Amino acid sequence: MNIPTTAQAMRIARRELRGGIRGLRVFLACLVLGVTTIAGIGSLADSVGAGIKADARELLGGDAEARLAYRPAGAAEHAYLARSGTMSQTASMRAMGRTLDGDRRSLIELKAVDSAYPLYGSVALSPPQSLAAALGSRDGIFGAAVDRAILTRLGLKIGDGIRVGAAILQLRAAIEREPDAAAGGLGLGPRVMISAEALAETGLVQPGALVTYRYRVRLPPGSDATSWAEAARSAFSEAGWQIRTFHEASPTLQRSIERVALFLSLVGMTALLVGGVGIGNAVGFYIAGKTAPIATLKCLGASTRLVFAVYLIEVLTLAVLGVALDDTAARARAPGARAARPLSRSAGPGRAFRDFDDTPILAMASRSSRSGAGRCAVP
Repeated sequence: MNIPTTAQAMRIARRELRGGIRGLRVFLACLVLGVTTIAGIGSLADSVGAGIKADARELLGGDAEARLAYRPAGAAEHAYLARSGTMSQTASMRAMGRTLDGDRRSLIELKAVDSAYPLYGSVALSPPQSLAAALGSRDGIFGAAVDRAILTRLGLKIGDGIRVGAAILQLRAAIEREPDAAAGGLGLGPRVMISAEALAETGLVQPGALVTYRYRVRLPPGSDATSWAEAARSAFSEAGWQIRTFHEASPTLQRSIERVALFLSLVGMTALLVGGVGIGNAVGFYIAGKTAPIATLKCLGASTRLVFAVYLIEVLTLAVLGVALDDTAARARAPGARAARPLSRSAGPGRAFRDFDDTPILAMASRSSRSGAGRCAVP
């Protein structure tokens, strides 16, 4: 196509578009819908991944973690971990929580922590108080911080007592935020957090009991967590512990997010395919409605190439407009995505999900009516 023909085609296309895009609204809507869906899914997955990386140390509870099942760390292992930096030890297991009269009971996720917990982040309690005050001993009775779900299940309130194993614990606070909740995986019951001393009083730690010990280490500034993990595995190759760093803070959560993103991508591709069918139908109906203008152009001596170029330019112009609208919407949403709150951790099953302050993607399609013989301004 020579330059004069291109200029004529652009001039005619501009005049047709000036008269409105009636008949191509569905085309524009399908294009924006498909592109927005695919871009939105990618943006969502990237936002969640960035949130996990930003809160990785809090999610793990330290720069590195060594996990042991059924047994605590030996003297040599404990000394090695303590020398590596600031260390915090937790023990978790499942147990039964009962009211003092024994009428009600519930499966609980028992978590015993030491005075150094947490190494990163903080535990938010209601009523507000320090974790040490909530879990410490008063008049020979240790305290517990619990998920609110157990208060409902057992019909208790803050200040009441609960029996766990051989120990009686006072419920002193409800857990509003637990920084490393995601590291514990799927919980089968409400969280009950106690001190390491209170765990000993319960008498639940017996040979063969399924207790998981986690040793979190906060390394000195400038230390490489990956190198430390490799050194620890080499130093205690027979320890049987599982060591991971904050780079893999929550692999279970990460895998779940990847699966959801894959599923949403398939949904987006399906929407894009359906949108493509809609685009084809919309363009076909639009061209079919332009029979009279095309006939007029042909009568005035326009070549087939010129007519084809006119409507190709119109379709490409609207395609560029649709992509531009989607890009503008994405840029408008970007500040809100960057300002999204960090991962919110609450106790209990289903914790450690991200609070997204995202606006839902709305698919809007305009209903276009097909006009018969259109009118066209010719040069």
